[in-house]
Amino acid sequence: MRRLVLPILAMLCLTAWVVAFSLLRSNRDETINTIPTLMVLPSLTPTGTPSPTAFPTETLTATLTSTPTPSLTLPPTATATLAEHLLEISVAVPDVYVEPRPTPFPPGTILLPAPPQPIEPLADATNTAPPFTGWFSFESDYPTVRYSPPWTARLAHYASRGQYHRTETAYSTANFSFEGEGLRVRYVAARNMGLFEIVVDGRVIDTIDAYIDGLTFTGTRVYFVGSGSHILEIRAIGQKNNLSQGYVVGLDAVQVFRGDANTLVLPPPAVTTTPTSLPQAAARIDLVSAPPTAQATWTPIPPRVLAATVIIAYDENGNRTVDPAEGVQGISVRVVETHSNRVIASGYTDARGYIDFELVTDVPARIVVPYFGETWELERGNTNSRPAHTLILTPGNQPGLIP
Repeated sequence: MRRLVLPILAMLCLTAWVVAFSLLRSNRDETINTIPTLMVLPSLTPTGTPSPTAFPTETLTATLTSTPTPSLTLPPTATATLAEHLLEISVAVPDVYVEPRPTPFPPGTILLPAPPQPIEPLADATNTAPPFTGWFSFESDYPTVRYSPPWTARLAHYASRGQYHRTETAYSTANFSFEGEGLRVRYVAARNMGLFEIVVDGRVIDTIDAYIDGLTFTGTRVYFVGSGSHILEIRAIGQKNNLSQGYVVGLDAVQVFRGDANTLVLPPPAVTTTPTSLPQAAARIDLVSAPPTAQATWTPIPPRVLAATVIIAYDENGNRTVDPAEGVQGISVRVVETHSNRVIASGYTDARGYIDFELVTDVPARIVVPYFGETWELERGNTNSRPAHTLILTPGNQPGLIP
């Protein structure tokens, strides 16, 4: 028994000693401190220390945000500019008819505020086939000019195309249908001419006083009558100027302007005037002094150019018109002073029956045909528009030799 106790105690002691040694060893590992070791490098190269680099620092700034506003969204085909705004409204209303609007003017259209002024000589419509474009002259013998009652045709050197038509019957008319926007009437003005009316589509647009102290072929102003077809009526009204010697009305030609397809004459704006009453204060005017009364003084009449053409013809066919080969040659024609009857010019008609006078004088003068006892007062004129005096001899047996 004693032998077993000693080995057991030895084993217990040995076990205790192993446990204690293990505890001590574990505590020693935890408390071990690491000692740094100095190492010598084989070669060391000094390096520069980099300088600090400045980097931008972001700063927070308050930003104002605008409130979004509604915008107009246009169709893809519409392009809006600063000077153009598009608005499209579609409304469907039953049983309502909307008149179609005219389309814009096509490219190349010429817009005129009024018909242009004619520049004579104009194109003669007698020698041109319609349609007529621009200014055209329709002579008094144009086939579509209708006279009621018939007017008398006369030849005149300074008339349009050398002839015109005249009437002495009150309320006689000349009618002409035309198509165009502009109208001008060329007529005869003389000492024996009266008043006549210009009527377009039944409306009187002007009244012309054809009296003048002389003889000339002139024209009216240009009338705007609108596009389309019109009816012109020249109407003798049986009235005259107080100084006129008769009621004769003479038509020389009708001038018409018609624009082409690219010309559009716009009507002039209608001007309406409304009278406005303005209060006026009563004013008192006292005449303190006045300029002296001008006394009449005698002024000599300056010399003037007198020009005229005399036509003498023998009316073989009785149509009261000077036709070719009807002129009388060798008729003595004189120009005398009105007060003294002194001859200041003389001459004889040529083979056509014509004789021209042009002289300078400061006294009144007249033309005398001694053989036939015909006289005309010679008025002031010029070589471009000299008065023409026509003497038509009645058909009959004339002597073989006329002195």
